Amino acid sequence: MSAATIRPKKRRHDDDFIKRSRGEKIFNACNIIFMALLLIFLLYPVLNVISISVSNETQVMAANVTFYPIGYNPQAYTTIFKDNELWHSIWNTTFVSGVGCVLSLIALSIAAYPLAFGRFYGKKIYTMAIMITMWFQGGIVPMFLTMQSLGLYDNLWALIFHGLISAYNVVIIRSYFNSIPMSVIESARIDGANDFRILFRLVIPLSKPVLATVALWVIVGHWNDYMNPLILVSSTANKTLQLELKSLVLAAESSTSNLSTLSKSEAMKGVAALNTQIKNAVLVVSMIPMIAIYPFIQRFFVSGVMLGSVKG
Repeated sequence: MSAATIRPKKRRHDDDFIKRSRGEKIFNACNIIFMALLLIFLLYPVLNVISISVSNETQVMAANVTFYPIGYNPQAYTTIFKDNELWHSIWNTTFVSGVGCVLSLIALSIAAYPLAFGRFYGKKIYTMAIMITMWFQGGIVPMFLTMQSLGLYDNLWALIFHGLISAYNVVIIRSYFNSIPMSVIESARIDGANDFRILFRLVIPLSKPVLATVALWVIVGHWNDYMNPLILVSSTANKTLQLELKSLVLAAESSTSNLSTLSKSEAMKGVAALNTQIKNAVLVVSMIPMIAIYPFIQRFFVSGVMLGSVKG
């Protein structure tokens, strides 16, 4: 037999050797159908909000818009983005989210490091002092009085410092730190590195997945926060995005309610439709930044949570 007639056997993927039973095939088919239906249920409200915000006002008033736009009318977005206070509130929220995220990651890492690698007297007390904040909270009034006594009322730094450390996030980061071999830390200590140098030069670079995950949580928390700015901020200059969006919604509702005393002309119906479109456009504006940053952090998201729950 010549060498030309000898053909190498084609390597097949391991999945080709797995023979699935009839029950497994039925289960996989049902699982795919269920997940597809779940995806539709989750996406429909989002698509509906986007479609209403850009559809023709006549179709909006007739309630004909479902998950795709009918006609095209960007007037709601034109009205929103002409508001200078909106852009200022976006800047305020971006500042709180960005600075708050960086400071939170630093504070959380410093708080989690002794829990994972510390050997000191009173470690259990330190752990309990952190955990007790997860079970019991002082409440709104003590928080308000504390910020006021610190001179931080009506100040964006009050929003940053209030959400600086969360016991839940400390536990998540501590769990991930525990997956780092202790031998690595001991080697650094033998080389003469102190704890701060080990934390910032060794542990944090090795913990990018969990830090990226927690960063996403912190940013989303600050971006969607409504109650704390409502309590701690009073001036227009320090208004955050959620407060400004609420003001736009209230203004739209007020305009709509005033129409009941006016004639039912086409112009009035157009105004009512615009107010409905503004309400939905407001939701889209608040969603877009978070949807935009999520793909960049998605690859860290699952690994940060899963690896942090298992000690390697």
